[in-house]
Formats: sequence, structure tokens, C-alpha cells
Amino acid sequence: MSFEFFVENKKDGKISEISELVTSISYSDPLNNGCGKLEFSYLDDELDIYNGSVIRFRYQGTNIFYGYVFKNSRSKAKKVPIVAYDQLRYLKAKDIMVIQNMEVADIITRACLYFNLRKGNVTPTGYKLPTSVQDNKTWLDVIYEAIRDTLLATSRKYCLRDEFGYIALRNLEELKLNLILGEGSLCYDFNYEKSIDTNTYNLIKLIKKNEESGRVDVYIAKDSDSFSKWGILQYYEEEDKSSNDATIKSKADALLKLYNRELETLELKCLGDTRVRAGTSVLAELSDIGVNKRLIVKNVTHHFLPVHTMEVELCI
Repeated sequence: MSFEFFVENKKDGKISEISELVTSISYSDPLNNGCGKLEFSYLDDELDIYNGSVIRFRYQGTNIFYGYVFKNSRSKAKKVPIVAYDQLRYLKAKDIMVIQNMEVADIITRACLYFNLRKGNVTPTGYKLPTSVQDNKTWLDVIYEAIRDTLLATSRKYCLRDEFGYIALRNLEELKLNLILGEGSLCYDFNYEKSIDTNTYNLIKLIKKNEESGRVDVYIAKDSDSFSKWGILQYYEEEDKSSNDATIKSKADALLKLYNRELETLELKCLGDTRVRAGTSVLAELSDIGVNKRLIVKNVTHHFLPVHTMEVELCI
């Protein structure tokens, strides 16, 4: 077989290699938008896979997925479907936390300690986040907001991901692949879209509650020229009361620069390459739409049986 598929039953510690039983495998990996997911099915051979069981999947010698079963089901059909997630799934828990004199790596370290998760290569960003109290938010959302704030302040892009059972923070500059996807190179179909429906804003409104005056301070950054084209697309966020005026104004300007554009998405259907993960970048070459540049992978889904193919969503 070209792959290895191990299941560890945490009830009794028994480890089974079930590659001969597996009939389908799909692995989905999003960029800073949730956990990695492995969906597979196997032929029922009196093998029970329980929730919490550990899944290890390697394809052609490459580590693909290490995670835990969260859903299993049964029917009259002999094929049993299973859903497993990587460690980031545990960071969907809501909590309250104080961010003070911390950078993204510190939040990740705290999360790993709290949830007893394995920490891998967590890259220091060198940027201290503004002091804030994060209440009733998931740990993932807090980390993603910290990654975004780091981007606004430093122009450096980072991604949070699980690397075969170890949580990592990577600078996207580290993840450039020497790989071309496009005409004559792995790609056999594509879809291109321009949209202002999601994550496009031309008016940024940040507010801070002023305890001294009892009022609300409002900070606006806008692009009036695009109002006539798209209408007013407003972004709203409440800032921590400890944030100073200059910091909030700078953040509003940076958010406008980040979001005041049409969102272009390119979806490719390709033959598979196990190096392609969310956060990696590839050279995209499609003359039909005039694309010939390096693009970041926003989402990828790999299908491994009967042959390895992948659906790749790229940010333009």
C-alpha cells in the first residue's frame, strides 16, 4: 500500500493498522479558520473505532494527519464513516483571558499548557499585543485576532496549524513552495470569483468606552470614493478601554487598507501534492484570467483514494 493508517484505541491502548480496510480518505486544511479535518470510511470488519481514538495517517512516507476521532456513525451499509480533527479542535472552547505584555506565541503556549496539547515550532513574532481583556471568545478566535493585529502592525503574515500532532505558528515566508499550479502543471479545472460579499469594508468604525466622560469615543477610517461603487460596507469593533487614541486610529487606517478591496478567489482542481497545505504559497499560472504570480493557499482539501487529487483555494 502507498499509505499507512493507524488507529489507537485509548480505552485499551490497542493500535491497529487498517489501510486494507479504508475505502475513502479526505483531508481538509483551512488557513486560520479552524482545525484540520480528516474524513474517512472503512469496511466494517468487527473493528470498533471510538470517539477519542487517535488517528495517524501517512501517505507515501509523508506525515499527513495526527488527530482524534470526534464522530462515528453506523448504518446498514458496511462502510463506516468517521470524522477526526487535529489538536486545534480543542481550542474552540470559550474562555476569559487577559492579554498583557504578550505576543501571539505566548497565547499559544498558554493554550497548550491549559489544554494539555503538544507544542511544536512556535515562531516568535517580536510584536507585543495591546493590553486587553478577551471575554466569552474561543481560544482560536483570540489567537486569530492576535495574528491579524500582528499583521496590521508589522505587515508579516502568520498561520496557526497542527503539524502531525504538534501545534505550530509559522511565518508564511517560511512556507513558499517551489511548485507551479496551472495550465500544463497539475491543474485540470478552475473557478475564479470576485466578491464584496465577505470581508470587504470601506468604512471602519472602532469605538472605545470612555469611563471618565461616560461617552463613547468613535474612530472612523473610510474611502468615500468606493461608496458610490459598492455602497457603505461597515466594519465595527469595540476596542479595549486601555488602548490609546493613536493606536486605535492607526488600527482603523490599517484595517481600511486591508479590507477595502474586492476579494478575489481562485479555486483549482489539481492532481495531488502532499506539500500543499493552508498557508503555503505556490506559483499560479492561468492565462485565461491573466494570473501569473505567487499566491497563498487559503484552503485545501486532499482526496487520497482511488488517486490523490486536491481542491485548492488561493487568495489573490
